[in-house]
Amino acid sequence: MTTSDFRTRGVSRFQNRDLGVPRFSCEVGVPLAEQASLGHNRWHPDVPPLHHLDPGDEVILEAPGYDDYQLRDRDEDQDIHDIDLSRTHPMAGPVYVNGAEPGDLLVVDVLDIQPLSGIGYSNVLPGMGGPLTDWFPKGFKTVWDLHGTSATSRQIPGVTIPALSHPGVIGVAPSMELLEEWNTREDPLIPSGKAVDRAAVTETSVLRTLEGDEWERVAATAARTMPPRENGGNLDIKNLSRGSRVFFPVYVPGALFSSGDYHFAEGDGEITWNAIEMDGVGWYKFSLIKGGMAKYGVRAPMLRPSPLDPNLGPRYLSFTGLSARGSRQEYLDATAAAIDAVEQAIDYLGKFGYSGEQAYTIISVAPCEMHVGGIVDIPNAAVTLKVPLDIFDKDIMPK
Repeated sequence: MTTSDFRTRGVSRFQNRDLGVPRFSCEVGVPLAEQASLGHNRWHPDVPPLHHLDPGDEVILEAPGYDDYQLRDRDEDQDIHDIDLSRTHPMAGPVYVNGAEPGDLLVVDVLDIQPLSGIGYSNVLPGMGGPLTDWFPKGFKTVWDLHGTSATSRQIPGVTIPALSHPGVIGVAPSMELLEEWNTREDPLIPSGKAVDRAAVTETSVLRTLEGDEWERVAATAARTMPPRENGGNLDIKNLSRGSRVFFPVYVPGALFSSGDYHFAEGDGEITWNAIEMDGVGWYKFSLIKGGMAKYGVRAPMLRPSPLDPNLGPRYLSFTGLSARGSRQEYLDATAAAIDAVEQAIDYLGKFGYSGEQAYTIISVAPCEMHVGGIVDIPNAAVTLKVPLDIFDKDIMPK
């Protein structure tokens, strides 16, 4: 066995030891359309499987970052203005699990998540920067150097972000019935910009090995990957990291599991619409619970979170957001309360020398915790945002 065999068969620090795990490699810097056999960037039950395996088996899946290699490790920021969002979320897969049938639960153990190239991005994209988009119309580009257990950026000096790596997009294929249900309920939102138009940019659809009439048929009805849905998808759960276990409802034979959009680290809410985004490697193990959807009443993924959080203890500064501010009153609106907490945190960090763009980015990528304090005490909802103190090289506690 040659050293290069380990690229396809498994990973080991020993040159003569094969772990026996199939590995599907991503060519760094190459858009998914130019290595289409690796995966897809739309959800559809007719995307051909990349690999078949049995319950109990493992697989290693490499994938480009969410940007599909459009961003560059340069200080100039034209790339965040030119990015084509219809190419986002290139996934590796799908993986066909033998014996999986609709109504089962696919149990996925996340054994490891690692960077691939070692460069990450967390940008405030112009016009697409989360709830505070209007605050930063020019956008803000951040490039991160990924050091294994932490990340640093020349655009935000004095801050070190601990690793909590996870797949942003992870899920199974929808059935045609579920896909049609998504389209029916989301289509009315498209004219107002509250949902993504699946038909507007079918030309950037990557559907693994499909070509010609079959590609056109599937691309016409395939779902974009932007939101989370019943199949999983763009969950963006920061604790879905090494050691976590996810229970996915199965909607089609074989389940057809895929993953991508790997994140080095993220705060609850991914408030800017970017974590520390990276090309990455996911190592997964699969099992089944037959009839698990009905047995346990599951209609969307369940999760046992990772036990491997960064060791930050109680050292956080917590901001309280309300669904009321000045003369403005919302009724038990947890989203409004969350935004209020974020705005307060940005204002506060500004007192310590961070620009609004830097502070907004920090809140989105650091392991910040966001919790609903209450949604029953009319008329105000309360949400707390906890910012970790030890990521800063200065003391930010009030005195």
